[in-house]
Amino acid sequence: MNNTHLSEKENIILKSLAAGLSNEEISERQGVSVNTVKFHLKNIYRRLNLKNRVEAAGWYRDRCK
Repeated sequence: MNNTHLSEKENIILKSLAAGLSNEEISERQGVSVNTVKFHLKNIYRRLNLKNRVEAAGWYRDRCK
């Protein structure tokens, strides 16, 4: 499920995070730096009003199965 509040890249990163991948694994799979992954994660947390990756993973599982 695509969340309209997030960019395509942010949706991919959120899905990867919910799958249990580390920032490093997401970075390798997406061909971006770890800092870029962190940047996108901060945007995801802000846009969805979440505090951390555990909340983000739970949010994804609850809404984007």
